[in-house]
Amino acid sequence: MAKYTLRGSDALDQTIDEHLRRIAEVAAPHCRAGILLGGYGRGEGTPFINADGSQSPFNDYDLVVVVGRATSAARRVFQTLETQLSAELGIAVDLCPYSCAHLRKCAPSLLDYEMKHGHRVVWGRPDLLDGMPDFQVPLSEGTRLLLNRGKLLLDLQQRLENPAPLSEEERIRFIKFIHKVLLAFGDAALLAAGAYDLSYAVKKQRHPAIGPCPDRAFVVAGYRRAIELKEWGDYHALGDFDVAAEFEAVRGVFLRFLPWYRRQASGIEGSPLKNRLLNLKWSRRPNPEHPREKLYDAIVDLLQNKPGMPAERFYELQRRFS
Repeated sequence: MAKYTLRGSDALDQTIDEHLRRIAEVAAPHCRAGILLGGYGRGEGTPFINADGSQSPFNDYDLVVVVGRATSAARRVFQTLETQLSAELGIAVDLCPYSCAHLRKCAPSLLDYEMKHGHRVVWGRPDLLDGMPDFQVPLSEGTRLLLNRGKLLLDLQQRLENPAPLSEEERIRFIKFIHKVLLAFGDAALLAAGAYDLSYAVKKQRHPAIGPCPDRAFVVAGYRRAIELKEWGDYHALGDFDVAAEFEAVRGVFLRFLPWYRRQASGIEGSPLKNRLLNLKWSRRPNPEHPREKLYDAIVDLLQNKPGMPAERFYELQRRFS
């Protein structure tokens, strides 16, 4: 087992070490700590297998940067640094500001659960997260995950409407998108079955425990394939992968799976008062349901090219409430 991956090389570890040192050099003067999340933070990241057999980083570098106050000015600073570092390193760098106060009273979410149980402190106090509360991941987080993966399907759908052939870079990116959706099906199904775990090593063992859900055989088999590709990112071995056909198959399952999962996760998301305030700001209507409820309906319509919320409005609200 390597440092950042399950099967990656020492050379890949060294490259990621160098990248993280550079991120720390640029970002550390502006915050108290940097915490690496995602696959590399858990030691389960993807080694991208190049055509010559060498390995490169493939996952984005997702870091929480801990600040005294997560103000708009602080967010603008880190957005500028994200752009600088992403261009310099050739891989996306995401720097998400969290206040120290938020760490002590964070609400249950997949992001905060991952930060609590699957992280690597790159700079700052190693015990910084010890005071985070323990919690179970609520079922509503599976719905939000599916929404974000539905957005990837919408990206792909819009690109496929263009008859121009996919570039190799686009092809790899969209294969990754499809497998992210397959992972989301499995994660959400495990959440619904009360068998979710953060570690993909555990998920590989538990995936047969996925309970009744739409297209169960497809979900289970796709989950297993997606985990294997995440562990060993040999996209060049997928030369016969038909992106358009696979998109259609996954889109069809998504259109059945999301409504089913929403029924499993029924209940008010957020508080009625806060939801009314959010809706007043974004739609001028004091709706007691969280604004994401409309996005769940919208992504189903958009993936079927039905009239409703324009795609531009969906993208705007999805970015705000993802």
